[in-house]
Amino acid sequence: MRQPDTSALRERLNNYTPGQELEQDKQELEGLLQEVSDQIFAMRNLLKEINKLKEELHGIHGSLMHTVKRERAAFNALDAAKDSADNIVNGICNAIVKAERHTIIQATVGTDELEKVNQCSAAHIKAEEELLERHRNKLAKYLHSGEGIWLSDRWLKILFAVQFLCYLAVALWVLCKR
Repeated sequence: MRQPDTSALRERLNNYTPGQELEQDKQELEGLLQEVSDQIFAMRNLLKEINKLKEELHGIHGSLMHTVKRERAAFNALDAAKDSADNIVNGICNAIVKAERHTIIQATVGTDELEKVNQCSAAHIKAEEELLERHRNKLAKYLHSGEGIWLSDRWLKILFAVQFLCYLAVALWVLCKR
């Protein structure tokens, strides 16, 4: 088995002084303490900022709660106003209905007005009779020239074509049955 090289360890042991190691440990500890104290300082600053934000949030929360209370009061006031408006509208409607039921309108038609209505009616009836007579004469002229029936040439052709097809279908059916 091979023996490890201990010469480097021996040299280090010969150069070893407890004061020097103690000094190195102190420097390391001071560095660590400085680092920890810097971190503590940063944490304290962070806590101060957190406390400021917390106070600000409490203020915002209080403001929101106050706003919610005001909105709730406004909603209740609007709801009461709506109910009041509904009552007013119902009252007006009831008053109108009551007025319609209990109001009697006295109207009389005099003989002069009745005679004017009769004259207007007679004139209207006469005008309608003239229109009907002209329409009747026009239709009679069309019927007379068409020998009793009036169809346009196109409809007459369609009618004959359909009738011919029906006769043809009946004839074919009869031939097929034999």
